[in-house]
Formats: sequence, structure tokens, C-alpha cells
Amino acid sequence: MNKKTYNNLLALARAARGKIKMIYLHWTAGQHITNHIERADYHICILGDGRIEIECDDLTELRTHTWHRNTGAIGIALCCGLGATANNGYNADFGSYPPTPEQITAMAEVIAVLSRELVLPIDKNCIMTHCEAALLDGYGPYSGDPETRWDLWYIDDPGTKEKMQPGGDVLRGLASWFKTMGIPIE
Repeated sequence: MNKKTYNNLLALARAARGKIKMIYLHWTAGQHITNHIERADYHICILGDGRIEIECDDLTELRTHTWHRNTGAIGIALCCGLGATANNGYNADFGSYPPTPEQITAMAEVIAVLSRELVLPIDKNCIMTHCEAALLDGYGPYSGDPETRWDLWYIDDPGTKEKMQPGGDVLRGLASWFKTMGIPIE
């Protein structure tokens, strides 16, 4: 994470401390770049090369990223997934724009910074994928809901090169490692 982005994220997180209770992890179901819709729906977007775009001036700003879960929450999205099909999750076809290792690493770094500054534990009670939320709320995989959400259900683990692991576990695990190791460092 470049220093300017890190410092901006740090300042926004410190200003939002005590006001944010959840972080939801998404993908845009688009290309490795952002568009005007994604910029409006998410607080933070991560491009295919791992660059981070902060799409707001205030992390407490209400964005429409997760059905019935937006108040007091931050939405972070990987710009990827156009044409992806879930199959059984662990054998998903991510299409022409799969999540890249750079994106997964950058998302974990963002989670680590936000967790530290917002004083949120890196666990499923405070940080979850859109798929995990959708499973709880009845519109996730196997629900039959036409609006099924399976964002980050399974992803490759860039830290271990393991193929197709539960996305929330991969991202929380990597973020915990970054937080413990002091990465990113101020």
C-alpha cells in the first residue's frame, strides 16, 4: 500500500472510530477497474493490480453494498468477477477477471489497518464476505434466490498457494497475520 493511500485510510479510520461495527467484503462482478456505480456503492475499491481507491471522504457515509446491513458498516470491493459462475464455490469459474493475488493481499492489508484503527477484532462477527452475510440472510448459495450473492465464497490463498479456500477465512487469516506483524507499518 503506498504511503499516501495508507495515510488517507488511517485518517479516515481514526475519524470513524466508535461509529463502525462491521466490514463487508465484496467483489464488483466487473472488470479489474472501477466504474461510477462501484464508486457509489463501496467505500473502498481495489483494482486488479492491487491499487486501492478510497471512494469516500468519510467511512461512516452510508453506501448500499450489503442488503439490510449498511448502517455502521464499511463496504470494500475487489474489482473483479465479471462473468463468474459459482458452481460449487470451491470449483468456481471466475471468468476473464478473477480476483488477483495482488487484490487479495491489498484487501487483507486494508482489513488490518481498519481493524487496528477502528478497534474491531478480525473475526466473522465483525468482518465477513458478502457471501457469508447472504448465507445468514437467506439469499446466499443454494438459496434459490434470483439475487444470490456469492462474493468471495471461495478464493485462492496467495499466502499458501492453496487453491479455492473459503474466502472469508483466507482474508481474515491474512489480515490477522498483517496486523500481528505490524504490516503495513506507519
